[in-house]
Amino acid sequence: MNTIAVELKTAYPTNILEWTHKPFEKFLGSFQSDIHYELGITKPDILTSAFHFSVKVIMTYRHQFNGEVFKAMTESNFEIGYCHDAPTVEFLFELVDNATFEFARIFHSKVQGTNLMHHKILKPKVNDLRKSIQEIIDYWDAPAKKFKESGGERLSRFKNLPVIPEFKSYNGNNATTEQKILRKLETGQEVSDEERKSFAALDKFYDNLNAQLTVLDYKSFTAQDIKDFRNYVHYAFNGHCLITNQATIAGHLFRLVVNENVTGKNETVNDVRFLTYPPLEIIKKNNKYNRASTYNSTLLYLTETIDTALKEVHPPEKKIVTVSVWAPKRVRTFTQYPIEHSEHAAKVNPEVARGLQALKLLNQKIDPLLARYMANYFSLLAREYSKPVAPENHFEYMLSAILSERIFELEDNNPDFNYDFISYPSVGNNYFTRNLAVKPSVADTEFKIVQVIEFEVVKAHYDRTPIQSLSTCCISVAEIKNYRETWNITDTGQIIWE
Repeated sequence: MNTIAVELKTAYPTNILEWTHKPFEKFLGSFQSDIHYELGITKPDILTSAFHFSVKVIMTYRHQFNGEVFKAMTESNFEIGYCHDAPTVEFLFELVDNATFEFARIFHSKVQGTNLMHHKILKPKVNDLRKSIQEIIDYWDAPAKKFKESGGERLSRFKNLPVIPEFKSYNGNNATTEQKILRKLETGQEVSDEERKSFAALDKFYDNLNAQLTVLDYKSFTAQDIKDFRNYVHYAFNGHCLITNQATIAGHLFRLVVNENVTGKNETVNDVRFLTYPPLEIIKKNNKYNRASTYNSTLLYLTETIDTALKEVHPPEKKIVTVSVWAPKRVRTFTQYPIEHSEHAAKVNPEVARGLQALKLLNQKIDPLLARYMANYFSLLAREYSKPVAPENHFEYMLSAILSERIFELEDNNPDFNYDFISYPSVGNNYFTRNLAVKPSVADTEFKIVQVIEFEVVKAHYDRTPIQSLSTCCISVAEIKNYRETWNITDTGQIIWE
């Protein structure tokens, strides 16, 4: 049996949005008529397997002296069901043709007895509209195209990781069965007993996956393994658990660089461009993963104390380092994705403890099936964000980096989850403080460097537990010399050392 890719489900009544017809004398002389179209399309609804297409038909008459003397605008809306693939130009053109016919019917009815009663509405031609129709098809198909171009073809097995169940497969559709049921659970819709049973069966898959990921040997990955693993992750985690927390930043945040690493010389840094997030071309050239970003993305990593920055970066001895001190440009709240689900981190970090408690309270109020699903996802994400990773083993960051990249990308289809940054406990500082991974656009518009500090590391004691001082600028995990600081930073980014 052949499956219909798209089909018209409902053609809604055409509405008149505007109708202006000036007196007959305004038309005397030379005038020109024009008809054009405004087309709109919605993203697919994964629950109904449908999307909407709108056609605005706009006709105007312009007089050589009197300007616009007639304007009519109608809107026709269509609900379209789909199984797979994007609609064709020919399919949508038929709907444009239908909308034009409805406009013509209304036009001829309303202009009876007027100076326009003998004017005709011409039938549209597909070649005249092909480009504009193709543009909205490309918009509609962009998420699927992006998924395919990123290597998101189905890969059901990878090394010793569990085989991905068919329940998580797209099978030519724009949503998996898992995603549809997850959406129902999140929105409080009715879920059938059969759907609940199928969804609950995912617990076993995630338990097995979690266990196998803890022993996965990333160091042995080949170039093909990296591509295959990314594809596998796209399917293993194609259901998203989204949470937000509105955060304010009252104090300062810090970023530390080893001068030689950013300028090529063990000398003073005089420009703030070396202190912000690295350019994307540098990231791609280095081809390394970070905790929240792959080699295809860049983020501004900030932390709460200088000691934390030292323990995270581990600057070599006898090297000059520069610490940039950051603050918000204005008082506002930020939307963060908090990684606050680690029981171990909660024991030492009050902020994490409060976040974990809030999640537990939430779990008591939602469907137990959804609560278990969320717990599986968050516990794995917390583990990936809290595991120690040596600099030479940056592939160990791969899973948290891929998932974080997707969290930031979700804003395209989820405007309520437009995250400014991801916050997570600092592994380097034994979870006592937190780090922020800030989007470049947010770093550029909402944050500024207010102070710059420079010193040389004489003796490193990065294995020490930092002194929990009230001062975030306290340095207790390294012996230093030649300490100096400045608040004098020009509008062009030049650092003026006193």
